[in-house]
Amino acid sequence: MEVLHSKTFKNLPNYSLEWGFGTWSKDWEEKDFAIRNRYNREDGGFNVRGSAEIPWIDFNRMVPESIIEKQFSKKELKVILIASFKQLIKNLFKI
Repeated sequence: MEVLHSKTFKNLPNYSLEWGFGTWSKDWEEKDFAIRNRYNREDGGFNVRGSAEIPWIDFNRMVPESIIEKQFSKKELKVILIASFKQLIKNLFKI
């Protein structure tokens, strides 16, 4: 993956999220945007099997379909709703 942005988590030292261009589109003129869970190994590399890349278009389909199919708990839906609402307000008012 050609990583453009990443986020680490203090309480999960060997885990991060990465956004960038998918490995499968490396040689394409127009690259596919993707997201990846990254699980680092203690030797400095990362767990390839546990660090899957997902095309952004698929990720965007997975979330609403999971909501429609009732795969999220009420607590998970609340987190998604609050985070989405806060970001929407920031985007609308350029905060």
